[in-house]
Amino acid sequence: MTDLLLNYRACGAECRDDYLREIANENGLPLDCVRKIADRLGERQDFGALVLICEGRGARSSDQSRGRVQ
Repeated sequence: MTDLLLNYRACGAECRDDYLREIANENGLPLDCVRKIADRLGERQDFGALVLICEGRGARSSDQSRGRVQ
């Protein structure tokens, strides 16, 4: 079993696709958007840069839906 698969499972996901779906849901982002970002960054960034980018986009999306734009 690969280290990445162990990391996905440690986060409660069975595979990378499940993990990306969770990231999308947690941040209120479309799954396709998260997949595109993840594919550009590569699997090694799934637990670092991908999370930071998605959290930032999710926060902006939330602010815009409340009428607050930064």
